Amino acid sequence: MTITVIDYRRTDQRTTVLENPFWLTSGLVSAVAADDLGALLFSFPTAGKIIIIEEIIVQNFQVLDTGVTVNIGYGTLATDAVTTGGVLTETARTGLVTPTDTVLTANTCWGATTANTSAWLTARASGTWAVPRYLLGAATAVPCIYSYNEKSGVIATGTFRVHVLVTVLPGT
Repeated sequence: MTITVIDYRRTDQRTTVLENPFWLTSGLVSAVAADDLGALLFSFPTAGKIIIIEEIIVQNFQVLDTGVTVNIGYGTLATDAVTTGGVLTETARTGLVTPTDTVLTANTCWGATTANTSAWLTARASGTWAVPRYLLGAATAVPCIYSYNEKSGVIATGTFRVHVLVTVLPGT
């Protein structure tokens, strides 16, 4: 299934002078603008680079409407040139953080919980070396992390950012 994209990546955070691991932060996602769209948060276009996802945190800035569902998933872009209006191919809509983990009624931080284990949390907790615990960068079929926000009806309020703690495997 393909999903139309609205781009929230921050290109100023594509490189870092800090040691591994380091945090990546998405742009401020408007749940109103991204209603029923793939809010593109991060992409990894360097072929062969192994990115290990250590942590995923969602930070609310404005409370989201009652009835909103927020999914943090992963998929691919045809190329890294895909931006707002383009499409992504979803691999797992709830692969990183499930909607049952969301705390939308307060300005707070939240992430995957063991009560509602996502594929990422299951792999991380068990020490399994598999996608989505890591993503392999590529110039085509570019791995990406996105949010899919939906509600029966129109989303009226809500903003958030996603923070991902990553380690880039040296020599990749």
